[in-house]
Amino acid sequence: MYPFPTLNHDQLLTLASKTRAAAQDHDPDRLETDALRLFQSLVDHVLAERPVLLHTPPAEARLLERGQQRVVSLLVELAATAAERPDECRCDRVAEELVAELALQADDERLALVTGGISW
Repeated sequence: MYPFPTLNHDQLLTLASKTRAAAQDHDPDRLETDALRLFQSLVDHVLAERPVLLHTPPAEARLLERGQQRVVSLLVELAATAAERPDECRCDRVAEELVAELALQADDERLALVTGGISW
């Protein structure tokens, strides 16, 4: 079991929505704060899910892990672009894509973990 409390999928989506709102408001300080909080929470969530994913069929586990990586990559892109080049940031678009990918990932994980007989 993961030693730290983690956020569930709905809580992560709430944080992602707050991050998207900061991007839409063009508020770089809030965006940085929200993106960092989401990143930390997402990493903890992914690490906590790792042992559970190991009990899913290998092909399904790989697909879920790739989805997790896509979400992390989008979040890193959003935070890095906002911090390094705020005037060139495509933050609105990246934040929208992040929320959409996270929602799909959450649905995929719920389905895979329930289908696999694992409650998460």
